[in-house]
Amino acid sequence: CWGGVDELKQTLARFVGLPDASHVLLAGRSSNLMKVAARTLVRAGQSTLVTDLTWPSYQRILHRAARQWSGRIERLPIRAGILSGNLSVIEVVNLIARQVQRTACRGLLLPAVSHDGIRLPIAEICRAIRRFCPGVFVAIDGSQAMGQVPTNLTDVPCDMFFGGCHKWLGAYLPLGVAFFARRSAPASNWECHADPLSSFLYGIESERPPRFTETVNVSPLFSCRGALEDLALGEAQANTLQRRRARAEMMVRIGQLAGWTPLLPDDGFRSAAILLQSTSSAIRQLNPHELRERFHKLSVALTCYQGGVIRLSAPSKPLSTHEVGALIQALVLVQARATRSIPQPDQVLYAEATAQMA
Repeated sequence: CWGGVDELKQTLARFVGLPDASHVLLAGRSSNLMKVAARTLVRAGQSTLVTDLTWPSYQRILHRAARQWSGRIERLPIRAGILSGNLSVIEVVNLIARQVQRTACRGLLLPAVSHDGIRLPIAEICRAIRRFCPGVFVAIDGSQAMGQVPTNLTDVPCDMFFGGCHKWLGAYLPLGVAFFARRSAPASNWECHADPLSSFLYGIESERPPRFTETVNVSPLFSCRGALEDLALGEAQANTLQRRRARAEMMVRIGQLAGWTPLLPDDGFRSAAILLQSTSSAIRQLNPHELRERFHKLSVALTCYQGGVIRLSAPSKPLSTHEVGALIQALVLVQARATRSIPQPDQVLYAEATAQMA
C-alpha cells in the first residue's frame, strides 16, 4: 500500500478528518514535535495554561522552553475532581475556558486522552476557547487518542494536534505526526529541523537536500502506512472503541473481585484504559517500578503509578480464557504477597483463577 511520502501524509490527514492538502509534519520522535509546540506556546514571554493531566516529560519540555523564552506556565488541577466524579464534562469545559480568560493565557496545552486514560472533551473546550479567546494558540497532545478514539479535527478548532503512531494506531515503530488544522502561521515555521527524519523529508520535499546528512531510519513511514491500511480494512473506529470499552468494564469487574478499587470518572471522560488502586497499604507504599516488576514476573504488562495505582489498556481483540485467568491470578497474587497470609476470600478467588488457567 506504499504510495510515497505525499500519499502517506494525505492518508494521515484523512484519518483525522482533514483535507488531503492539509499540512502534516512527520518526525522520528513525537517529543521533537512537542518542542515545536512548546516553542510556539511560550514565545515572547507568553503565558500558557496546562492541567495536571499533561504527560510529565512534556511538562518538562514546556518548562525548559518557558525558561529559555521567559514564558510563564499556569497549572490547573482537574485530575482528582474528574476521578472522584466531582467534575462533569460541562464543568471541566467551563473551568478551563474561565481559567484561560482569568489568567490571560495566550497558549493552551491539553491531552485528548491523558496517559492514565482520562478522555477530555477537546472539541467542546476548543470551541469555548474560540468564542471567548479567539487568539489563544491551542495545542492538543493526541498520543493516546490516535487509533483509540475517533478524531475529526474539522470539529476541533485547535492550532496543532500531534501524537505518535506506535501506540493505539498499531504502527509499533516510533513516528511522530503533527497536524495544523488552523493556518495561524506559515507552514515553514513548523518544520522540525532538529529531528533527523523531519529534516530528511523536508530536504526531499523542498528539493533542497542538505549537503551533509546523517543516517536516517525511514522504516517507521512504512509501518505507519501499513497500520493505517489495517484500520481502513477493519471496522469503524467508533465500534472498535465501544468493544474496547466493554472489555475495559470486564477488567474493572475482575479487579474488584481481586480486591482492587477502580478509579472511574464519569462516562464522558472514559476511554479504553482503566485505573485500579490496591486496597493493600503495603502495595500502596511500593514505588511504581517495583510494583510493575511484580506483575512482569506473573507475565502481565501494565503501567504503574504512585499510591498502588495501575493502568490496564483494553486490547482490540477479546481476552481468551487463559488471559482472563492470568490477569485474575496476577491481581490476586500481587495483593496476597504484600501480606503475611492470604485472607480466605482471596484463597477462594485464587482457586477459581487456577481452575480457569487449567
